[in-house]
Amino acid sequence: MRFLARSTILHMTKNRDCLNLSYRNSVYFVTLLLFALLQFTESYRIPKSFASSRYPFNVYEVSADGSDHDISIDPLLRQPTLTPDPRLLKIGAHAAISSDLEVCSNLTMSKVLQKFPGANAADAAVTQALCIGMINFFNSGVGGGGYAVFSSRNEDANLFVDFREKAPAGSHKRMFNDCPECSKIGGLAIAVPGELMGLYHLYKERGSGKVSWYDLVEPVASLGNEGWKIGEVLGACLKLYESHLISFSNEWSFVMNSTGNGVKKTGELIRREKFSNMLMELARNGSVAPFYDPQHWIAQSIVKTIQDYDGIMTADDLASYRAESGKPLSLKIRAGFRHAPDNDLTVLTSSGSSSGAALISALSILDKFESKQGDDYISKPTFELIEAMKWMASARSRLGDFDGYELPAHIKEIISQNWTDAAAEHIAMNSQDGKLQTLSNWTLYHPAYEINDPHGTAHFSIVDEFGNAVSLTTTINLLFGSMVHDPETGIIFNNEMDDFSQHDRSNSFALAPSIYNYPEPGKRPLSSAVPVIVVNELGLPDLVVGASGGSTISTSVLQAIVRSYWYKMPLLETIAYPRVHHQLLPNHVEVESFAMLGKDTIAALKSMGHQLKEQVPRSVINAIRFCDGSWCAVSDYWRKRGVSSVY
Repeated sequence: MRFLARSTILHMTKNRDCLNLSYRNSVYFVTLLLFALLQFTESYRIPKSFASSRYPFNVYEVSADGSDHDISIDPLLRQPTLTPDPRLLKIGAHAAISSDLEVCSNLTMSKVLQKFPGANAADAAVTQALCIGMINFFNSGVGGGGYAVFSSRNEDANLFVDFREKAPAGSHKRMFNDCPECSKIGGLAIAVPGELMGLYHLYKERGSGKVSWYDLVEPVASLGNEGWKIGEVLGACLKLYESHLISFSNEWSFVMNSTGNGVKKTGELIRREKFSNMLMELARNGSVAPFYDPQHWIAQSIVKTIQDYDGIMTADDLASYRAESGKPLSLKIRAGFRHAPDNDLTVLTSSGSSSGAALISALSILDKFESKQGDDYISKPTFELIEAMKWMASARSRLGDFDGYELPAHIKEIISQNWTDAAAEHIAMNSQDGKLQTLSNWTLYHPAYEINDPHGTAHFSIVDEFGNAVSLTTTINLLFGSMVHDPETGIIFNNEMDDFSQHDRSNSFALAPSIYNYPEPGKRPLSSAVPVIVVNELGLPDLVVGASGGSTISTSVLQAIVRSYWYKMPLLETIAYPRVHHQLLPNHVEVESFAMLGKDTIAALKSMGHQLKEQVPRSVINAIRFCDGSWCAVSDYWRKRGVSSVY
């Protein structure tokens, strides 16, 4: 509110003609308005972050409600293609990594999987995640959290790790009532980071034992000290947030150019020496304990920085953080010889506060329908796919973090046969006699509550020569997270509190916020993340896939799985071709490219009763597929310039 008051006053002072007042009267009027608004905001005890002299938010280019602070990298050209370059399909006999950054995949391949005999996918995931957070620090890093799924030839070793950030102990469901934008920017937006704890947990539980923690962390720290050339994606993000970064150049000095009047550009060398020093402290310690130890300078610097920006996280919050783990959610699909050679598969995905249960629900619905090779954007299978997306959105409205390992009743409901059979029956009834018609009103899909639009901004897939696989999604949420950077540790903190629902804020359709996703002490916010490993009858990975991109994550992963096993599409085309997305509300189909879908498909979608919106791609998929005895890896070059690595 204080920020809104200041922004309004600044705007009116600069545009006093709109008041139809003389200059003297305008100044007088603005002065009175300043006093009144600031008195008003004081009475509501607004979080100090919007009044902090250290954090003058009126310098931001983002809008007053934070709506311009999202995951869109506007300066970067992003578009699908119908003619993907075959050189972007990488084929290896032993191992593969598909991620947003070829430099990180190459580093992990050479410094871990090829260097240490016996090193496995869990080991490699540590180096890969830290490297992506080092370079693409605008979308992931140790200041955030996420989910991992691990699969092995030994089914009993399959593991799901939940290292999603947690709400601080001082959190409550009304904490953003008077300042909704505080969930996006500043210290109050920061949840307790979990990435390091999750990586260490994965390493200890499923690592090979052939590589030390030091040897996994040190290559990334060395990269940060030596520096790297800024790529197209990082360069675009720095350009997009340049005005903010200049305003806080002391905190963000590592991104500033030599003159200090702008950010570094694409092609220039950049280093993160403070962050590298912090990583080396962890490497030498042999664990992540210093990050979470209230007596250590790393943890103390973290807490001090967050509280300086008026956050509520304490040293006790850090000390009490734990990663959760257990068996992945699973679903048998494509049963029977008629689906050969892609028959009798098992989908493994994340549980907890992720959207894995909603994905399982949608796949179960679609598995009740027949399909054949070449069905991509054929009317009937496309109708069924989009309807499944809408039912998946309804299912997600029932999700949220829960205590223990037993799924609560409201989540069991959406993966039950009763739910999936009923949804499939609705789809079948509305596709009789060749007439395809979506349900006339979104309420007929029975959403329980409004859900926030969660974000997920980095995913990678790894397979090793021993038949192990890791699918891992991690994020700091919006670009540059909370925009809070600790210059002592080099950590950029998440704004994951924005993924919680906000109390008493119904949407424009009068749908109430989800009771399952309110902020509570120690609770993890709902995420769209759905890291997936599909294994064959022998328990070997057949498809390792996941995505980043907010609410489009789950629909993009769904479409990738359907393209692979329903439509029999090669992996290159599965990733490169244009995608569609429907999240029930708003009630329209997002299409990445009208031109690439073609007039006939667009007309068919409209005849089904859909409203269409052409949307710049938001999701980025990185996947690996077993093909003819080798690993085929494709990164989403077309949407984020990723290139896979294999050997």
